[in-house]
Amino acid sequence: MGGGKYRLQSVMDARERAKQEEARLLALRRSQLEEAEEELARRAAAVERCREQQREARAKMLAEGERGAEARRLVEYRTHLSDLRASEQELSESVAQQRLAVARAEREVDAALAALAEASKEFRAVEKHREHWREDRRRDA
Repeated sequence: MGGGKYRLQSVMDARERAKQEEARLLALRRSQLEEAEEELARRAAAVERCREQQREARAKMLAEGERGAEARRLVEYRTHLSDLRASEQELSESVAQQRLAVARAEREVDAALAALAEASKEFRAVEKHREHWREDRRRDA
């Protein structure tokens, strides 16, 4: 065999670009997953803060009730507790929605990882072919 350029170089270049794109996409998906997990943690903390507010309000209401607080004040506490429970319910629903978003992001990371593995495999196949081609050229030279 004489001199010459590797005929499949354009294929190899395309597969290398595909592999790089899949790696970029995987990094993006991992970043999105991290953001979704952070948002889940933030929402879960908001639920816990709401529950703590409920405990504090309940304790104040009971303490004032033992001291003989007026009925109007106790009704205000009960209304406040009811509002806090409604807020907790809304926050809990947002936590559930965010858990779904995290699960979706995890699936996207898994898919991106599989795509990167496949692109790497395809690139290695062409790379191996090129190495065999080079060996054949060296032997023939």
